[in-house]
Amino acid sequence: MLPNNSNLIPEWEIEKGEFLSRLGLEDKDFVKHLRLPDLGPVKHIVPLRFMAQVEQITPISKELTKFLLSRMKTMNGHRPFLNSKISLTQYFPKNLKVGQKYAYAENLTSVLSGLPAFFDNFMIPSGVSELGCWFLFGKDIDGISAMACYMPPIVERHGKKLVIMDGIHRNYIAKQFGVSINVILVEDISIPFPCGMREWDELQVISLNDKPKDINERYFDLTKELFRDLKYLGIDG
Repeated sequence: MLPNNSNLIPEWEIEKGEFLSRLGLEDKDFVKHLRLPDLGPVKHIVPLRFMAQVEQITPISKELTKFLLSRMKTMNGHRPFLNSKISLTQYFPKNLKVGQKYAYAENLTSVLSGLPAFFDNFMIPSGVSELGCWFLFGKDIDGISAMACYMPPIVERHGKKLVIMDGIHRNYIAKQFGVSINVILVEDISIPFPCGMREWDELQVISLNDKPKDINERYFDLTKELFRDLKYLGIDG
């Protein structure tokens, strides 16, 4: 149970037992077969931005990445990536389509200043464009033992179009610097993309204070029931 003064957002918190249940796994299976650290101290899974102290990291294998994405659901309960092909690759963001109407200035600042800091104590590339898939273990902002999952931006292929499903702010930063960025490319997807696929010049940078409350106003031609629910697995892009 979280303390009364918790700063966590309830809809983003997943108790460890519930997380494993969603994956159809038990503690011992997760540790033994997927070669992860002991999950005993972990109380819950939180978005990376809620981690205050990172004590250990472990890379996520391609097999596990594919498994995690296959469990993700749309808002109407379908699993769009159940039988999809995935790969880690690099793209110049300017060659990708966007589905979101907005990027948020505060989020861009947070990614630039905050993301590399989570990996400061580890001898790995930690730039916005360089990171791969990692589990991070430590303490959350309430001092509770927790685990977070970091994935590079997720890009879906639909026909000849490559569109950013998750990671618009990281891609925007890479585009502004003119560099390529690591992405998880997902192909052979069972359902359509949930919104229109537009060019970067149609995206606006605004303040979070101006963020539309209605989700339909944040995306181009959104079909809400097809929206990919990343928070189902505790992933916050």
